[in-house]
Order: sequence, then C-alpha cells, then structure tokens
Amino acid sequence: MDMRVDFHMHSTFSDGIETPEQLLTHAIEQGISYMALTDHDEIDGCRVMKAIKQDQVQIITGCEFSSDFRGKDVHILGYDFDPNNKPLRDFLAYFKEKRYERVIKMIELCQANEFMITLEELKSKFPDTEAYGRPHIAQLLIEHGYAQNVQDAFDHILNAKGPCYVPKVKLKVPDVLDIIHQAAGLAILAHPILIRNDTWVEELLDYDFDGIEVYHSKHNTEAEERYLAMAKERHLLVSGGSDYHGINGRTPYHLGEYVVDSEKFNLFMKAIKAY
Repeated sequence: MDMRVDFHMHSTFSDGIETPEQLLTHAIEQGISYMALTDHDEIDGCRVMKAIKQDQVQIITGCEFSSDFRGKDVHILGYDFDPNNKPLRDFLAYFKEKRYERVIKMIELCQANEFMITLEELKSKFPDTEAYGRPHIAQLLIEHGYAQNVQDAFDHILNAKGPCYVPKVKLKVPDVLDIIHQAAGLAILAHPILIRNDTWVEELLDYDFDGIEVYHSKHNTEAEERYLAMAKERHLLVSGGSDYHGINGRTPYHLGEYVVDSEKFNLFMKAIKAY
C-alpha cells in the first residue's frame, strides 16, 4: 500500500501559523492519507484536529517534545501515545506555563535592547495562536525592520548567542523517552541533521529510541541515505515529515509541498497501526 503521508507539522497551538482545521483542509486538498500534528510540547491542537468529522485523512496522535543533550536542544517526536496519560499531561501542562514565561522574558530582552515590540502586539498579530514561540517574535521583528526574515532574526537576535534569547526549560533525553513510553507511545529522534553532529546522533540512538526521522524537508538525499543506514544497523523504525510551520520565508512554504510515500517506512506505519 503506497500513500502520501506527513508525520511532522505544527499549528497555532505551538509555533505554526495555521490552525488545526486549516492544516486538515490543506491535507485533504493535497491527497495526504495519514498525518500527525506534532506541536511542540502540546497536544491540544491534535485533540481539535481529531474531533473534526471527516473520513479522508487518518490522524495519528503526535507531539514534538523538547529535551537536552550536552546542552543541545534535541527534539523527540512522540506518536500514538495515550493523550490522557497523567504523567504526560502533567509534563505538558508544566511546559506550557514555562513556554509562556519564556516568551515574556524574550520580549522584555528585546525592549531592553531597543527592539521595541510588545506582548500586546504579539497577541494582536496572532489572535488564534494558543502558544507563542520564537517564530512569532521573529515576525514582529521583521515587521519593525529589525530583521530581514525569520532566519536573520534567529541568527542575530533570537539564537543562543543573541541578545534576546532565553533558553527553554528541558528534561534530559532519557526522561522524555520514559514519559513517551509510559504513555504507550513511540519515540522518534527528530530531524537529526539539525543536531549538526552525527557522532552525537549515534550516541543519542544508544538511548531507548524506537526510530529516527530519516525523511525531512531539511534532509537531502545524502542525509537520508546516511540516517537510513543508521536505522537499519540499529533495527530502528523509520519516519518522516515536512516539519511545516506556515511561516513566511521558511520552507516548506505549503503543506503538501513535501510529503513522503508510506512505503519508505512501512514498518513505522504498521507500528502506529496505520495498516
């Protein structure tokens, strides 16, 4: 069975621009058969999407969890877990509060560095957003002429060495893996190319991961082959997705522009009961 699938995207419930309803509409238009909404440390958008009555797209419960490895921000994709699991819900509630505090602090740092943006302006520009993040702040900086695009804002103002950066509150990788597994979910190492150190990727995969995101919009063919070899050597599941945010200047520009055929990771599809 060969279908168009996308297991990595973000909505207004984290740092995406489109609502879960809009994402689902676009997925149907693009002929996507299976999808997962993987908002950062947040699953309420997934609940909204799954509550929409339709029979064209199978929705898989998902979330992109933040974790720390040697001071590096490592993302872990959780799939097909129990969304009502109490430890998982407590974890997400804690991080939702911390995420909001982080945004307030970053805006205060922007003001202290004479980048005159406000929280009120952020809420006005993104009225449908449930959880703000760096991409939303970057959009304000662009509108005020402080940055040319999102990447420019990240590179010079909002990155770890920039004047307005506030680090996330994160758990260590094994702790996040435990939370996902206790909720009966699958844990996938997200976009390994963004770790920018394949030795670290190998070390991370020594932990109790179920799989690796081989197919991603930031991975070229060489990267796909490299991470596919890692997956085969370690007998790990293979996943993939667009990592679509809908942010101007950030690829992919449209949902459906980057999709993967299900045959490239059929064992993952079976593991999440998609077949």
